[in-house]
Formats: sequence, structure tokens, C-alpha cells
Amino acid sequence: MSKRLNIASVDQDELERIRAIAAKPYGNKSQRAIWLQIYDRLSNACIHGPLSAGSRLPSENDLADLFDVSRVTMRRALTKLQQEGQLQARKGVGIFVRQQPTRYAISSNMRFIESLNVDAEQIKTHTLSLSRRPASMKAIEALGLKQDTEVICLDRIRTLNDEPVYFTTKEFPADLFPDFEAVYEARQSVADVYQAHGIKDFKRVETRISGGFAHSNEAEALQLTHRTPLMRTSAINSDTKGKPIDFSLGRWPLASVELIFNEQ
Repeated sequence: MSKRLNIASVDQDELERIRAIAAKPYGNKSQRAIWLQIYDRLSNACIHGPLSAGSRLPSENDLADLFDVSRVTMRRALTKLQQEGQLQARKGVGIFVRQQPTRYAISSNMRFIESLNVDAEQIKTHTLSLSRRPASMKAIEALGLKQDTEVICLDRIRTLNDEPVYFTTKEFPADLFPDFEAVYEARQSVADVYQAHGIKDFKRVETRISGGFAHSNEAEALQLTHRTPLMRTSAINSDTKGKPIDFSLGRWPLASVELIFNEQ
């Protein structure tokens, strides 16, 4: 007797495609483990079809039932697919086939929304926290600050079509922006803060890129599972005279972004 699946939130057309993928007979497990055969099928379906980008998969339990394997076996296949960026697990939401990467152009004088190859209306900004505290060691080094210099720390999430795509932590020397909180509160705009404090324009002077796995706070902010692969960026902005005005750490789900460097 087949088990009742909790699949109300899964598109029925996608479900039928997954059923067809799962219904294929397994090969000799002595030649290739069952979990790797499941991985092969789902990987091929994500890359070449029929699974469409952004589509939601059934839960791990339901997939295990569909493929007639244990949860442990299914989890191994899903974990490998997530580590490679072919699937994305959003905490408390579900498992999704990765979207096509969003293009992000890194340039010396482009604002965040200008740098994304999408309509501005699709991007939303959510402030997670705004506080004053001693500068981090990375900010001290990047901005040339003294130990225990006070900074304004701003954590924000950017969403694209309501999906978290970018988590950033920015540190600003507090003495440069005495009215930061009051100005920022009006429109949640860092550019407005700069304008209010006499900084009419700014430029990117350095960007560094590295890879890693999501820590617990990063995973929570981006609605990912712990240790999902991330792309991390660190950047320094300065005013037009070359004075550093902010240091930022950015985190992107690895498969969600394509970085483009524009030479100036």
C-alpha cells in the first residue's frame, strides 16, 4: 500500500516529472551505490530537464517514499546535490532546484541595485540590525582604525522575488556619521546617510572574494541549511578624496550569483 505524501505545496506537473524519474529501475548497486544512482537522476534532471529552475521538490521524507529508499539514502543524494549548488534547501521552506544565477557587476561606482541585472522592483532590502559597537578586527585593518574605535554596524538582507540572495554586514566609522540612525530610519538608505553627511559620491577601492560554508547566523539569514556553500565578498568604499567610509562583508548562496568585473 502506498504511503500518503505531504505534497500539497508541490506543483502537480513537477510531481509527475519526479514520479517518472523515481519510477526507473535501479542498476546493480554493487557497481554504483543506490544513493549515487538517485543523485545521477536528479542531477541530470536539474541540468537537462525536466525539472525547472526554481521548482519546489517534495520533502526528504516524501522523496524517500517516491524513490523507495530510506531517509538516510535520500539525504546522502540530496546533500551532494546541495553541496554542488544544484539544489538549494531553504530552512523552513523546502528544497528547490536552483535558479539561474543573478548577474552582479562589480564596479567602482555602482550602487547595489544598479549592479544587478534585474528590475529594481524585484529587489527588496530588509534591515536585520543597526547598532554601535567596537570595530571588528577586519574593519580595523580595512579602514585603518585604532583598536576599540566605535563603528556603526548594519546587517541587511536583500531579497530577489522574495527569496534571500544576499546577506551583508557593513561597518562605518561612527565619527563620520553622527546622525546615521536618524537619517537611515527615514528610507533605509545608506546613500541618503552619505548625502546627509556631505559625501556626494563614493567609489569601491577594493573587493575580495572567497568561498566557504554557511555558519549558523548566515544560514538563518539566508534561509539555508547549515554549511551550504557560500561565496563571500569583502569590500572597502571611500569618498572621492580616498578616505575610507565603510567596510562590508557580503554572503551569497554559491549557485545564485555570477560576478562580473567591469574595468574602469
